[in-house]
Amino acid sequence: MQLRTTGGLLALSLAACVFGYRGEAEVEATYPLDGVTAIRLDLGASPLLVTGDPMAPGLELAGTWSSVGGNNKTAKDNATTPDLVWSRDGAFAELVAYIPLALRGQVDFEADEIRVPPDRDLELITDLGDVRITGVAGNLSVDVGTGHIDIDGGADGIAASTDFGDLDIRSAGNIDAVTLRGGATIVQAGMGGNDVVVSARGDIRVVLRADANLDLQLRGREIRVQTRTVSTVRERSFDRTVGSGNVKIWLDAGPGSVRVELVEEPG
Repeated sequence: MQLRTTGGLLALSLAACVFGYRGEAEVEATYPLDGVTAIRLDLGASPLLVTGDPMAPGLELAGTWSSVGGNNKTAKDNATTPDLVWSRDGAFAELVAYIPLALRGQVDFEADEIRVPPDRDLELITDLGDVRITGVAGNLSVDVGTGHIDIDGGADGIAASTDFGDLDIRSAGNIDAVTLRGGATIVQAGMGGNDVVVSARGDIRVVLRADANLDLQLRGREIRVQTRTVSTVRERSFDRTVGSGNVKIWLDAGPGSVRVELVEEPG
């Protein structure tokens, strides 16, 4: 990958549009992560595709600033004025999309791809856009306004929430997830045995890798459980403790249905 800092936004394209002219500034950058264990990304209203890559020398990012303006020069200036601000405090680092107040509503940043070493903890924030994370084993925190959340990883634990969107999570870590308008599919990875706590306003499906020591607290319009130790079809609520009950499977689907099943092959 050819790398450029945010100070070298060299690729500009301008085109007339219905409301004036459009400016674009492509960004490619790498931010050092020596001694950094946790990263926070707040790039505004942008979809986020994050991949854990053992060969990544740092946080690698590619994306585009897009702007509008009444003429070529204004559109160009609008696209090149904002910046991505990288800051660090000890083992914590933060990357924020900074747009001057006068340009807010006229400029957006869209991240194409982000690569990080797989052992880092991540906090991702976006107002609008789907989030997909793969191959990152650290602790993951995801906060989305409108957009789906798709995670494969997060063995150190996941906290995920979206106001409007579906959840699709596969993890060996404890999971605490919320969608205010959407459904959820959760798959325990590895040997299972991790907590799964989900609140949704749509259907919830959970695939367990192990069914020992469960604390089942299930709420929904219709509830179906099919494991070696529990088999039931209920309405509205179902509570059951299996073994020591130290693995939480707490699911609230609101008006949706709940389905819990067991798949014993290793994930």
